[in-house]
Amino acid sequence: MPAPLAWLLVAVAFLGVAWAILTPAWQAPDENSHFAYVQVLAERFDLPGDGDHPIYSTEQARAMEAVNADQVAGFPETKPQWSEEAFERWRASGADPPERLRADGGGPNPAGSNPPLYYLYAGLGYRAAAGGDIFDRLLAVRLVGLLWPLLVTVGVWLLAGELFGRDRTLQLAAAALAGLLPMLSFVSASINPDGMLYATWTFFLWLGVRALRRGLDLPTAAGLALVTGVALVVKGTSYALLPALALVLVIGLWRLRRRSTARLVALVGSVLLALAVTVGVWTALARSLDRTASGQLVGTGSDAVALNVKQLASYLWQFYFPRLPSLEPFPLSTEQPVYDIFAKGVWGAYGWLEIGLPEPLYIVLAVLTLAMLGAAGYALLRSPRRIDLPIALFLLLVTGALLAGLHWTEYHYVLAGNVNFMQGRYLFPLIGLGGAALAKALTLVPSSRRPSVLAGVIGLLLALQLYGMGLVLERFYA
Repeated sequence: MPAPLAWLLVAVAFLGVAWAILTPAWQAPDENSHFAYVQVLAERFDLPGDGDHPIYSTEQARAMEAVNADQVAGFPETKPQWSEEAFERWRASGADPPERLRADGGGPNPAGSNPPLYYLYAGLGYRAAAGGDIFDRLLAVRLVGLLWPLLVTVGVWLLAGELFGRDRTLQLAAAALAGLLPMLSFVSASINPDGMLYATWTFFLWLGVRALRRGLDLPTAAGLALVTGVALVVKGTSYALLPALALVLVIGLWRLRRRSTARLVALVGSVLLALAVTVGVWTALARSLDRTASGQLVGTGSDAVALNVKQLASYLWQFYFPRLPSLEPFPLSTEQPVYDIFAKGVWGAYGWLEIGLPEPLYIVLAVLTLAMLGAAGYALLRSPRRIDLPIALFLLLVTGALLAGLHWTEYHYVLAGNVNFMQGRYLFPLIGLGGAALAKALTLVPSSRRPSVLAGVIGLLLALQLYGMGLVLERFYA
């Protein structure tokens, strides 16, 4: 392993452990629901959704009440219970209940529409700490999830290697942005399938670029399909990968059209087998259990609303640009969603998103982001090497499919009278492209000065990590 990558992984691991310890129990987005899913799967090997059970086990309900979790979530003026007296009261009330009170949850759960693969993996941490109390088990589940930011970092390093060659400075720049981005560290250190989602998407991007650049061989084809299948069994968002997968396979097989039929059949067979043993198995199991394979694909509560193309276009314009006087106002939660949701959500919104950075800092970070993207685009246009059109189309297809799915979902959520769906962390499956953009922008800097500039970028990311942790400490413990 290259030394820069090894040291970066050490830093990513330390930061992940810090976030896992500092964030109070159930004070990350939807962590209460995700933990309930893990618990019912680990305790009785069942899936949530049984109407005869409550969403939370008796043990989890008691623990959440003891630390005031529901009242704290999203309300900055409320602090969690954090004292020796509160701990002793919780222990006296039955901190270690009988096993049946650990397993009596599993009722209808907002997270229950997710496929079970992440929760099966998270259950390994839960079972490893089975002898401890519920807070020990919650921390153990968080810690085993730290595998995913490490894999994201490795995946972005590999992606940059395919795009820029073995330039260690550029690879380190790309991987550092992914591994040291504070919000990604915070999300990955909580109980949430998103961390695993980011890892699978990152490896999909790497393998897709590799296949288009080097040619579609059997290991790459099987690996790409396997990563896609795993992503589909993590979260329904990953169905957005299918168009890009089809593109890679079509281009790859077309380039191999003069090869032997047996080789082509083997390639196609490996792809079908990889999809069959992942998403195929889960789909068959879900049908046998009378469950949907992915609840995110069956509507958003507004199925009766007919598609209004003009209204959809108006929503998209108002999300990214100021509303024109001729447009009917769309009921978004903010007047500048692309900034308030994407920019702020990517750079830092901790807890249940109620812990934010100072507004001037958000503005500075948004300007730096736009400058980085602009510099990357300029560097791409002035590059002496022509743009690889298949790779460009592949990356645009992945990005467009993700954004289209997110906007389609939010559009229907809002029409159904729900709160806005979109969050900045939903862009993190594309973190590999963000790292590649930083690396490409760095090519505008003379090679002799790139290490110094990269050191400044890494220093900024680490400073933002420490600042974010300080905000969390102040919010929950001061």
